Amino acid sequence: MRFINRMAEDNVVLAQYGYGRTDGADGRVWPWVFNAASHYWSQIAVKMKFMAEQEGGIDKMKGKKIVHLHIDSAYGREPLPAMRSIAKDWGVELVEISIPPPGLEQQSQWLQIRKEQPDWVTFWGAGSGMNSTAMTNAARVRFPRERMMYVTFGAAEEDMYPAGDAAVGTYAVANALPGDDYPLVAAIKEQVYGAGKGNLADESRVGSVYWNRGLGAAVMWIEALKNAQEMYNKVGKAVTGAEFRDGYEALNMTEARLGEIGIKGMVAPFSISCANHEGAGKFAVMQWDGEKFNQVTGWEAPLDPAYIRQLVEDSAAKFAAENNITPKVCP
Repeated sequence: MRFINRMAEDNVVLAQYGYGRTDGADGRVWPWVFNAASHYWSQIAVKMKFMAEQEGGIDKMKGKKIVHLHIDSAYGREPLPAMRSIAKDWGVELVEISIPPPGLEQQSQWLQIRKEQPDWVTFWGAGSGMNSTAMTNAARVRFPRERMMYVTFGAAEEDMYPAGDAAVGTYAVANALPGDDYPLVAAIKEQVYGAGKGNLADESRVGSVYWNRGLGAAVMWIEALKNAQEMYNKVGKAVTGAEFRDGYEALNMTEARLGEIGIKGMVAPFSISCANHEGAGKFAVMQWDGEKFNQVTGWEAPLDPAYIRQLVEDSAAKFAAENNITPKVCP
């Protein structure tokens, strides 16, 4: 919290690519914070939407039980405000089970899950050791991986491989899809790695989940910088922190623009504004087959994006009131 509150004082943009404090998406209260292009509350809403579709509709969710298994930290608890609200509206029983860091010891938690017999488990882990351990424990208590949904930062190849066959069937969501056939990825592979200038020891990781996520973040930062340079007649020159922030708020990553860059389909189209620092609010569901992730859905938004946005605004307004912050007036 001390770090996030320093952004205004330092005139530095805090770019949280799909992570961090969710109500930072309200640019009126957090003008220097961007959790574009999608945050954790939209992510959990998309997951619950997917569960409802698998069950046959929202009406079929009444009486279902979901366990939120998470590392015992602010990150692990971050989706809970939205999750609790949706669960209450749908008549879902939500069971919250925490795992002490570093998360490698999970036997007691999985014994509790076996006792609870939930319909679904959402997993909010940190690090491949914790993430793979969850799958091996799920296999041990015979909980189906097809009923587990992993957080974006537990949803990479590095998280799946250590669990071996125990990982097969696990669902995860992505804010950047893997693949090396996107034109920009292919060009980097050919022109950088093909010329021996790449810095990855294992070139096969080019096009992986984490690599593509880094590429998506870099594209966003570069586009924001270009916007700032054009807006302030500084093409080819350095910009100030405030100018870079304005460039971020001017981002409009349409399908056409993503196509020009060469990552159409890899990330969801999005735009940012003075008030809305989230953007797309969309995720794609993937499933692990033992060797790779397969895309299961397109870019999905929450069932009610306005509902999630209202939760964000209410939380940001509460923080502003408690900390004597006057929200910025946006056009």
